[in-house]
Amino acid sequence: MKHVRILDCTLRDGAYLVDKYFGESAIQGIINGLVNCQIDIVEIGFLQNEGGGTGYTVFANAKEAMRFIPKERLNTEFTVLADYSRYSTENLEPNNGKSFDSIRVTFFKDEKDKVMPFLRDIIKKGYKLYVQPVDILGYSDREIIELVRMINNMSVFCFSIVDTYGSMDVSDLQRVYNLINGALRKDINLGFHSHNNLQMSFALSQVLVNLSSGERNVIIDTTLSGMGRGAGNTPTELMIQYLSKMGQEKHYNLDMILDTIDRYIETIRKDIFWGYSIPFFIAGIHGGHVNNVNYLLKKKSVSFKDIHHVIKQMPQLERKRYYYEKLEKIYQQCITDNS
Repeated sequence: MKHVRILDCTLRDGAYLVDKYFGESAIQGIINGLVNCQIDIVEIGFLQNEGGGTGYTVFANAKEAMRFIPKERLNTEFTVLADYSRYSTENLEPNNGKSFDSIRVTFFKDEKDKVMPFLRDIIKKGYKLYVQPVDILGYSDREIIELVRMINNMSVFCFSIVDTYGSMDVSDLQRVYNLINGALRKDINLGFHSHNNLQMSFALSQVLVNLSSGERNVIIDTTLSGMGRGAGNTPTELMIQYLSKMGQEKHYNLDMILDTIDRYIETIRKDIFWGYSIPFFIAGIHGGHVNNVNYLLKKKSVSFKDIHHVIKQMPQLERKRYYYEKLEKIYQQCITDNS
């Protein structure tokens, strides 16, 4: 088996549930727990033009993030995520080895040509680069190959399959993997970031590990207790147990992960829901953003069937974002038709 690494992104993907505020002690506690568990890569938050301030997992530059990087990193690397539309590399200083090691860049399909100078600037400043195209299922086969060929001309550390809307099944992953694996340089890692709308996240992570065995190094995104917006993500603890069962050479400390979940994640779960639900299932089958579902759930007496029909009637591209005025018009028409 080729090398499989776990990238825990609780402090970034899970941050959507807490308005990006965990509190200083919780952030440090989660990071220390992940490091002591020997998690390979920890994503500590977002790069945005305006940092979030004390207690937030949002940073304007490497210097702001540096306070959360432990002196004893053990073998853990650190990363952050930058949304191309929300960050300028003018704010980013060259890598001095004291803060995060890499930057993961996310962008929409219509930004793929414009993002290239942004990616090159990150490499020039000495950071490892992860390329994270939003909604890989929104690309045609030809568009995937074209994007990969563009990436092959750069010094990229990892290219990720991102199932943004939790719509992927096994056949989708097999098709996308075969396209990317055949076109992507063999020295580039292949990442996987999924959402659990269809209860497939952990299963798909296993599928990718098996598909890549003997062919390519992979990096699987996970979160503690699956914490993430909507249906959540592949749980870190499940992936640890799976890799241990598969005979992964590296041994993770499961007890440390369970203690970290107990101390910092379960307290959040008492007040905030994430995980499988019928509304998030509906968002998944239609490739829709969970914010659309959350908007409809605020309606009095809205039924699952209503949500299904409203999301289905949203234009395909618009349902991937959240245009609430358009959503409201479709909802009102649906109510009128059913009255």
